[in-house]
Amino acid sequence: MTQFLAQAKAAVEHGYVAVLADYRVSCRDNTTAVAAVEDARDAYAWLRRESAGFGVNPGQIVLAGGSAGGQLALVAALSADSAARPAALVLYNPAVDLVPLASWIGLQREEAAKISPSAMNLAASPPMLILHGDADRIVPIDTVREFCRKVRVAGGSCELHEYAEQGHGFFNSHAKGAQGLTPYDDTLGRTFAFLNALGLQPPIPVFKRVE
Repeated sequence: MTQFLAQAKAAVEHGYVAVLADYRVSCRDNTTAVAAVEDARDAYAWLRRESAGFGVNPGQIVLAGGSAGGQLALVAALSADSAARPAALVLYNPAVDLVPLASWIGLQREEAAKISPSAMNLAASPPMLILHGDADRIVPIDTVREFCRKVRVAGGSCELHEYAEQGHGFFNSHAKGAQGLTPYDDTLGRTFAFLNALGLQPPIPVFKRVE
């Protein structure tokens, strides 16, 4: 629950409503990635139902997440009814292809394909921003490049920004780079610029992490 706490607080400071969602994991709950997907879908459905209580338009909800959380945000968005899909996605080094990882995450390849964004129907997918390190050894950049290509072929918008020599989880780093910005500051700035370009300005959208 803490990995995106700083980003959520920054979103609130910018006038957004921010919601942090947890989900079941194998090391704590003895569950599989399938249960995590169920939790992500339930969290998104709950947020849409309760959005009026937060003063939020359910049609302008934004889903965000990093690594497995990025995969969960994608699956929750892509499996929702077309009229209930989020307004946008902001994804930090998301796991987009689970099929090669099936045995590692305790699933059959067929099971992994059902919750793998790369294997899902990408038509009418929400516009998305992906922030990814090109030195990521956990989620190779090539898998994300291919995923973005598929989104564009399907008629969607996938904006990929690559960070040179950055590994997994780089977006929480506060080490300044050549341009004088930290990865944390740069990714946060690009996130808000992306939302602003879509017209998703405070206090309407929800910056929601499913991680």
